[in-house]
Amino acid sequence: MKTLSRYISVRLGVGWLLVFLILTSLFSFLELVGQLDDIGKGSYHVSDAFMYVLYTLPGRALDLAAVCSLIGAIVGLGTLANSHELLSMRACGVSVFQIAGVVLKTGSVIMLGVLFLAQFVVPPLEQQAKINREIAISGEGALLPTGGFWTRDQNRLINIRTSQNGVGLAHVSVYEFDDDGKPTRCVIADDAKMAEDGRWVGTDVRQVLFQDNQVYDRKIPTITMDVLLNTRQIDILKTTPDVLSLDKLFRYIQILQDKGQNADQYVLSLWQKTTLPIKVGTMILFALPFVFGSAREANPGRRVTLGTIVGIAYYYFEQSLGYMGLLIGLHPAFTTLMPLAIIALLAKWFMLRVP
Repeated sequence: MKTLSRYISVRLGVGWLLVFLILTSLFSFLELVGQLDDIGKGSYHVSDAFMYVLYTLPGRALDLAAVCSLIGAIVGLGTLANSHELLSMRACGVSVFQIAGVVLKTGSVIMLGVLFLAQFVVPPLEQQAKINREIAISGEGALLPTGGFWTRDQNRLINIRTSQNGVGLAHVSVYEFDDDGKPTRCVIADDAKMAEDGRWVGTDVRQVLFQDNQVYDRKIPTITMDVLLNTRQIDILKTTPDVLSLDKLFRYIQILQDKGQNADQYVLSLWQKTTLPIKVGTMILFALPFVFGSAREANPGRRVTLGTIVGIAYYYFEQSLGYMGLLIGLHPAFTTLMPLAIIALLAKWFMLRVP
């Protein structure tokens, strides 16, 4: 059985890898074509478009993970069905559920890989790609690898280290100069939030004044500052679910809820990300009904086409149900788990009907 399991695993892995390479390459090319309209705006060049597509490649892999798993499993196991090898396995006493166990064991590697991407790889790359692109197009400041976001406003230099630990900005530094270029004041705030009048209020502030050839350093609870960032710059630094890892997304939801703000979109994203490995495993199992049955009547092209339709339909159904649930007040757990439950029950029902 070990040899048989290894053989099935290899065929499944080859099929999945083939489909993964084709789909990610196709959608990456389409993304590159979509970036052509922005080339020439600001300092956004062809090389920047290629880097954006490269940085967002792992994110596309996550989006396509479930569909790739279904189609890849159909392709890999379909080769066994076309050569009557599945039929021979059944004749030797190997049950459908034993084959399903081997397939799911192989799929667990893909499931762990998806979880690794969602936690460690995709969030920082998505954030880097988004900020680099927007800064290049708009020219609104600069992003340094270790220095955060920098921008200039007349006689002020403004540095934002991060915007991920709350609704406002974090670790804000403002350096002010006179007309001769000499420093007059430095304000360093742990947090800064926009007030109703458009100005910013910093908390836990250290203020350094340069006056009469002397330096005055003091700490104050709060300080009101002029406008730090314009609307475009705020959009650049805005925290979105795709730039947060699972643990940071969970903490961000808690922060929003503590502040009394609506966190439903982030809760939905958290459920979708945490259940992604389960989706991959479920889709791999759902490929089995496509390849069992009469191998003589099986049409490889028909199987792949039908599997592609089912995979795409599932993706759009899940996304539509999730956002519809936000509108009508359904909990994201329900809108995320219900499509999974339907697919899992259908897979089991079809496998029970295999003679």
